[in-house]
Amino acid sequence: MNKTLFFPLVVGLAALAGAQETGVEQSRESALQLDAGADLRIRQEIMDHIPNSVPPFTGDTSYFRIRPRFWGEAKYRNLRLYNRWTDEFWHYTSDDRRVNSWPNELVVDNLYLDVNELFDGWLDLRIGRQDLIYGKGRVILDGTPYDGSRTIYMDAIKATINFDAEKKNTLDVLAIYNNNHNEAALGGIDGGEKELNTIRPGSKYLDEWGGGLYFKSKELEEFPFELYWIYKRETKAKMPNGTTLQGRRFHTFGARLMPKFTETISGELEGAVQSGEKDDGKNTSGYMGYAGLRYDPAVEWKLKPFVNAGVYYLSGDDSNGDGNGDSGWNPVWARWPQISELYVLEWHNGAGYWTNLIYPHVEGGFNISRQHKLFASVGSMHTDDADGLGGDTGSHYGWLATICYDFPLLTNIFDREDKRGNLLGRLQAEMLEPGDYYDSSSTMYFLRWQIIAQF
Repeated sequence: MNKTLFFPLVVGLAALAGAQETGVEQSRESALQLDAGADLRIRQEIMDHIPNSVPPFTGDTSYFRIRPRFWGEAKYRNLRLYNRWTDEFWHYTSDDRRVNSWPNELVVDNLYLDVNELFDGWLDLRIGRQDLIYGKGRVILDGTPYDGSRTIYMDAIKATINFDAEKKNTLDVLAIYNNNHNEAALGGIDGGEKELNTIRPGSKYLDEWGGGLYFKSKELEEFPFELYWIYKRETKAKMPNGTTLQGRRFHTFGARLMPKFTETISGELEGAVQSGEKDDGKNTSGYMGYAGLRYDPAVEWKLKPFVNAGVYYLSGDDSNGDGNGDSGWNPVWARWPQISELYVLEWHNGAGYWTNLIYPHVEGGFNISRQHKLFASVGSMHTDDADGLGGDTGSHYGWLATICYDFPLLTNIFDREDKRGNLLGRLQAEMLEPGDYYDSSSTMYFLRWQIIAQF
């Protein structure tokens, strides 16, 4: 078993041993409940002109990504044990490359124990390998960014303190340890032991750990908000040429506000600051900010339109500084395609490494139903500190346009209230017209279609 899972599961067994003394009402359902399911996602992705010299994202590229997952769970009173396995294999249509090819690597994606309503409902525990998503995913979402969308898990303990019976005010206490390899895996014909959280392509031995506090309040319906403090430690990593990437330890303090001004107008504000140091003693800092205003017209249509205007800011390294620090925003555990697959695939700062960005944009679309949505956005991407590629010193990444259409093909085949029995589709397109940051004027594009079957 993965050594990073051992400690959380030991804590889980201790919680099980003490569960009978928690005051849980004995009149609750006491029978053991078992359940299982699966899903299958099939994607094709087509792209070109990505400014990246690292395979497989080079040149005119087309491939299929196939990800089967299956899961099972057992419930007994206030206890729930959940396990999910997954694989993802690729098939290239543009050449004969064997990257992540079938049969690839079957991995433990989730394995956690829930112990809920301890101490008369004041405490909930989730212990083990789990997905953690907070807010809009600007700080915490993906613990395994280097394996793409195959997994996003973190090996963690999450203790949720409920300050009221309605759970309008909660505090999550987090402890996280992410190993760079998934040792709970079977197979791997492409070399096995895939890098999971590497910063630079080819670097090895990077582990990440830390934790923090995340407070959420819905006490005021017109003004929900979130406050957080996150500590993260990134160990040193080795590059293929033998050089060492410096590790770092740093703190992130932030707040997210979601005021509702009227029935049709709402806002979102999020800001965070970072402070820490690298292993060589150099100080680090960083800043993140988002401000957006959303309008949802009060219409009687089946199509529910919306429009949102916002600005996203991430600090960059100060090229005019004295060289003794690092002022670029560190995305913590949020290295995923937040606003663009193209930006992630470029990899200048590392896979999904969001930093050095000023992004004013407008987005809008229609919410037709929970599974039927049309979304589009356009914006101009700029650097906070110019460090252009190819010897240029431009500060304009370019104009980014995206469109995404989610639609149901079949729904509720098995007549259940959960997500079983659905066949869902997605069409997605992105285009980046490069600015003077890049040494290429070729329009970058990314196209994707996918189908997800849920059983």
